[in-house]
Amino acid sequence: MVQSPSGKAKYSRQRDVRMADSRDVLQWLDVRNRNYRNDAEFLLKHCKHLRVRSQAADKPISYEIVKLGRPASEEKFHWKQEKCDVTIEEYHKKQYNVELKYPSLPTLEMRNGSFLPMELVDVEPVRVKKVTDEQRATMCSVSTMKPLEYERTIKQIRADPKKQRFEADPFVAAWQMNIDVKMVTVPARVLPVPEVVYRDDHRVTSRDVRDVGTWEARGARFHTPSAFPRVWAMINLSRIHRDDCEQFYIQLSGAARRHGMQCSEPELYEEFVATTDRSYSIEKVVDNIKEKMNKNQDCKFFIVILPSKSLSKQNKEAYRDLKKLCELDTGVGIVTQMIEEKNALKGSRKRPDDWDLAKLSNILLKINTKLDGTNSILRVPPVIERFFTQGHRIMYVGADLSHPAPGATTQPSVVAVVASADDIPNRYFKEVYQQFRPPQTRGESREHIVSLKQIMKSLISQYAKHRGFPPNAIVFYRDGISEGEFDSVFDKELTSIREACVELSPVYRPYLTYIVVSKRHHTKLFPAKSDKNVPAGTVVDSPDITNPTKYDFYLCSHHGALGTSRPTHYYVLYDDNKLKPDEVQMLTYALCYTFARCTRSVSIPAPVKYADLLAIRATLYIKSDDQSDTDSVSSETRLPVNQSTNVEGGVRSERIVLSSKIAPDCPFFL
Repeated sequence: MVQSPSGKAKYSRQRDVRMADSRDVLQWLDVRNRNYRNDAEFLLKHCKHLRVRSQAADKPISYEIVKLGRPASEEKFHWKQEKCDVTIEEYHKKQYNVELKYPSLPTLEMRNGSFLPMELVDVEPVRVKKVTDEQRATMCSVSTMKPLEYERTIKQIRADPKKQRFEADPFVAAWQMNIDVKMVTVPARVLPVPEVVYRDDHRVTSRDVRDVGTWEARGARFHTPSAFPRVWAMINLSRIHRDDCEQFYIQLSGAARRHGMQCSEPELYEEFVATTDRSYSIEKVVDNIKEKMNKNQDCKFFIVILPSKSLSKQNKEAYRDLKKLCELDTGVGIVTQMIEEKNALKGSRKRPDDWDLAKLSNILLKINTKLDGTNSILRVPPVIERFFTQGHRIMYVGADLSHPAPGATTQPSVVAVVASADDIPNRYFKEVYQQFRPPQTRGESREHIVSLKQIMKSLISQYAKHRGFPPNAIVFYRDGISEGEFDSVFDKELTSIREACVELSPVYRPYLTYIVVSKRHHTKLFPAKSDKNVPAGTVVDSPDITNPTKYDFYLCSHHGALGTSRPTHYYVLYDDNKLKPDEVQMLTYALCYTFARCTRSVSIPAPVKYADLLAIRATLYIKSDDQSDTDSVSSETRLPVNQSTNVEGGVRSERIVLSSKIAPDCPFFL
């Protein structure tokens, strides 16, 4: 359900939320309604680029909505046939003998310049749009179930012959299959927890935490604390005052010192007041910042305070345009940290009058990593010690190919690949591409990374330049492919990686391990003697639930605080590193502890998580102001791309050029 501003206001104190009827629409789109501007913007957001047909026309004509006009009783145009000016209401009465029921509603302005009454248009067959944040939050809250409740529900449904009648299915009977009413019991192991090490050998072990997979860093100094640049700027796009920004800086700098960081005062402060009537345009902000940076070329870092989510359009525009300005090759090349307005003010749910130290620490986790610091390192069990020792010459790669939302068939797919640059690993090189599919295949999502050879050549070359030698081994984690795509995608990508190595040097052949990472499955693990989630580090590789022809395993590497944890399914498709099961499982688990944005182990290895974040950032670069979530607008946006493109099987691939002024191993996308 999507609620308009008036809908939210009306039902905010009621538990019973219903769908709006015609009377509500008439009331909410009345220009005298105090929420009219917001409701009109809400309507346009969900209708812009929507294709509709007129009921009044003699033949069906397709139109595309671009904006809202004045009410039908007021909107006028020159009628050439009658040689006079008429309103939309009068025109439909005279031309089609149709008397409008709701002439006070805004008209819909179409791309061809015509105006149509809302009540006389039909939406063309539905084009599925991307799920909104609000819909996703509602879906999650409804679907979240505790492990005990989830397990009980599954058993109840399976035991009730009226709800699930597998035995009556003719295909099941033909193959003489039998589906047990009981869940299968499989053996599992809990892997040892890596020790998280901060400065002065301050260690966090499994004995120091309440829940395995989570820990606190508030009292610890970062292992390698960074320093704020000598010249940096604070840019305030929110409604908070300068005094509040100064207080935020004082608290942030105090927290930074506690973590061992040096935090100088900002040399520059720029303020653009955000209000509900949008008193500034993001274009003017960008132009102003460009001008300031031309005068202050020593500035190397921005903290940007964004408008609150209530000004969501401004928030998104500011975030997108400033990231493009700072991170792409056509911009200024500056590392940024975006902070939402509420996080720059004191107060938390438990202590509204005090600063939330946890929030400040979380902000500094990102800043320290972006400014070439290291939050923590790992002390791992002996079985994988060689993967984390100094000078190990192993490169960890995370790769993701993300496709546009359903219906957005003209938007490109985004390729994001990251590769570790250090031993920890903490710093990552990165490459971003966009892939355009031919029109006849745009409804399909099965695709390999077309430019993987060029990507791997670049990443290996950057690694060799940075460290003085190329990697001896590559552990490649691939996200975003299903089991049915293994043969077609894996073979092509393995060949691309090998060709990249040979083109760099005919004798260069690093050992390679190729692992597919999958969260798109329905397997759940329930502990036999507990009503909670399985603990972080639980691994299952029993042949009862794994693939009989491939080596695969399930690993739950994160602590499940809400709902029922879903383990990640890993397939080892190629391995000339000859890793033992214990090694590949524990290495994968350890990498889940190296994610810099939080003090917890995450559900997938950090290289994959970083590739996902980079793909999200690249999608942000690509999407323009007026682009809808359907396919009505081309996504050929003005991005800095390499002139040379790679075309394979009709799929065109272009490299998005990131700023050369930012260190190539800087994880600016955190």
